[in-house]
Amino acid sequence: MERPRLKAHFISEVVDGSKVFLLAEGKDFLVQGAAAAAVLPHLDGRKTVAEIVVALSGQLAITETLTALRRYEAAGHLAEGRPEMSDEALAFWDAQGVDPHQVVAATAATELTLVAGPGLDHRPVLGALESNGLRVRVVGFDEAIGSADAGDGLTVVLVDDYLDPELDRLNTAYLAAGRSWLPAKPAGVVPWVGPFLRPGETGCWTCLAQRLGGNRQVERYLSGKRGDHTPRHPSHAALPASSTLIAGLLAVEAARIVVTGTSESLTGVMRTMDLITLESAEHTLVRQPQCASCGDPTLVSERSPKVSLTASPARHTTDGGYRIQPPQLTYDRLKRHISPYLGAITKLGAHEETGNGVTYSFTAGHNFAMVNDNMDLLRRNMRGQSGGKGRSEIQAKVSAMCEAIERYSAVWRGGEPVTRAAYDDLDPDVAVHMDELLGFSEAQVAGRERWNADPTHRLHLVPDPFRTDLPIDWSTGWSLTRETERMIPSGYAWYGHPDLSEHFYCVGDSNGGASGNTLEEAILQGFCEVVERDSVALWWYNRLRVPAFDLDSLEDPYVDTMRAFYASMDRDVWVLDITSDLGIPTFAAVSGRRHDVEDVMVGFGSHPDARIAAIRALTEVNQFLPYVDRRDADGNTVYRSDDPETLAWCKKVKLADEPWLTPDPDQKPTTVGDFAPLAGHDLADHIKDCVSRAEAAGIEVIVLDQTRPDLDLCVVKVIAPGMRHFWRRLGPGRLYEVPTRTGRLEQPRTEDEMNPWNVFF
Repeated sequence: MERPRLKAHFISEVVDGSKVFLLAEGKDFLVQGAAAAAVLPHLDGRKTVAEIVVALSGQLAITETLTALRRYEAAGHLAEGRPEMSDEALAFWDAQGVDPHQVVAATAATELTLVAGPGLDHRPVLGALESNGLRVRVVGFDEAIGSADAGDGLTVVLVDDYLDPELDRLNTAYLAAGRSWLPAKPAGVVPWVGPFLRPGETGCWTCLAQRLGGNRQVERYLSGKRGDHTPRHPSHAALPASSTLIAGLLAVEAARIVVTGTSESLTGVMRTMDLITLESAEHTLVRQPQCASCGDPTLVSERSPKVSLTASPARHTTDGGYRIQPPQLTYDRLKRHISPYLGAITKLGAHEETGNGVTYSFTAGHNFAMVNDNMDLLRRNMRGQSGGKGRSEIQAKVSAMCEAIERYSAVWRGGEPVTRAAYDDLDPDVAVHMDELLGFSEAQVAGRERWNADPTHRLHLVPDPFRTDLPIDWSTGWSLTRETERMIPSGYAWYGHPDLSEHFYCVGDSNGGASGNTLEEAILQGFCEVVERDSVALWWYNRLRVPAFDLDSLEDPYVDTMRAFYASMDRDVWVLDITSDLGIPTFAAVSGRRHDVEDVMVGFGSHPDARIAAIRALTEVNQFLPYVDRRDADGNTVYRSDDPETLAWCKKVKLADEPWLTPDPDQKPTTVGDFAPLAGHDLADHIKDCVSRAEAAGIEVIVLDQTRPDLDLCVVKVIAPGMRHFWRRLGPGRLYEVPTRTGRLEQPRTEDEMNPWNVFF
């Protein structure tokens, strides 16, 4: 260095003439030696090295002075020269590791553009920017957009809402010009700053608006009522002090961007500050490769429906999981998608208020941007949450997150590839008729208006007869059975498809929807869910007596701990073997309270590995336990659900009256050893085996890939025409045929003999 200077953010103090303490905010250093102490007063950035050597010549040898200077320099404590700026500003930039000379040059050469939306007071921000030495040009949106390609300096944009339509125009112009910009919402109880948007590096405003708009469910409903279809939510609350605070923070980051060209804190990240709690949070803007503004929409619109299975070994097969990697790695990859503003997952939290170390249950809010004019649906969407279970906390967290992304991915957004046609105009060997997918009886369809009018039947709505002469959208999936394309009505395949507002031919549901680290992981999970719900329907509505599954055969300490925990709550827990004709292990775990009100809870699990299927059934019971685990002073249950069907089930069902919920004493319990062990752990091989089992039972397996390029998870919907949902659908087919074919009933029950209790979840 020519004119060395101790960086200005250090406070120095010399002890005993040979110990130099350098104190900074969060970083303190010690430089030892009498020479280091002697050199210190001369490190002002104005003296040259030669002048320092001369000044100390009577005290230190030249080599001692130079060695002391090199020690300071090697440790990063020195900077070159003393630019013309305040000591405070010099200290700030030194602390950032930014050359103050670069600051002086950049601020002198750069003119920052400040854009303010109508009615916004930009003066606090303008004052803060100028006080940091920045030259600022204040313009309106039209001028900023018109001059987008006339420069490359930073533009700061102030709005009262990030869904201001003017930002759409600005985004288009700045993407075309390759210019970066920084939005901010300085007003409100929770002001926003960022993200710093850099074309080609971060997502754009369109990416941001898609996520933000989807998370504003009430605003979407109200905007639909107004007819403007923009779910705006402007912020007005502000105090002069809060405006000054946010202006200062914004100005600091804007100065950093001007000087360095980037921002570690805001590039692709929005930061919020709650002025009530003083809590700050960061929200990642995920770049969407399929974005219509900054990406390639054909990644979705022209995606091939073909599904090709590849080897995908399940390396994590403990703790009831069957995945290619441990859940912690999946969590680390997905956590950036959690945000109430910009997330596909709006929140993640434990269902229980206090952990008990045995049952783990998490809930995740999901971005469920469905366009509708239905107040009841709005209410349910706002309260609806994805649930996660597991035998460990991280497993339950990841389970909830994956389900939230699965639900998010299955929402119709308008860019998915479809074919518009009436069923009558399509090849019946390619198009799947809705009757094959639903399974309602003629009596149910005939009495649907009266049935649907009962609010307790919201999960069991009966749609109108499927019109084969009416053009609708069809989504193309891939038949793993036939190795060919199959067309599925899009209203069945996606949540919120607009066709259903014109022709109510089905109710969209999650059956067969699944996510996974790989496509194979998702397909196996989705197929197991289809098998599980089919097996439950056969057992539940026929009230079949089935054998117990011997939990002792698992030889699992976790199961023993769980049973002891349930006993301590005055509850029993047992598992029933409800495996169907497909032979894929499927179990129902049941728990009842030892009380006049038994609060019977059930959980289900299905998997080619009987151990995993049993653990999944048990952990699903754990997932429901928080709904009934509270007691009042008199020992009565305090329910955490107001659903009429759920409450009726909990309060009225008695095991003595419903023996099908208990093991059949005349049948020998099944054990783990009664099920064939898995041949290897390749997920693709297991899928092929499952498809073969289904085909032997006359069932076709179809996969619709719903994976979105902006997410770090594969999502599919597995469809098996003829298999039963566990909701009340009493048409002919497997519901009546399988119990007699497998010998569980001597003759089929009639529709009137079916279980009057509906599956209540």
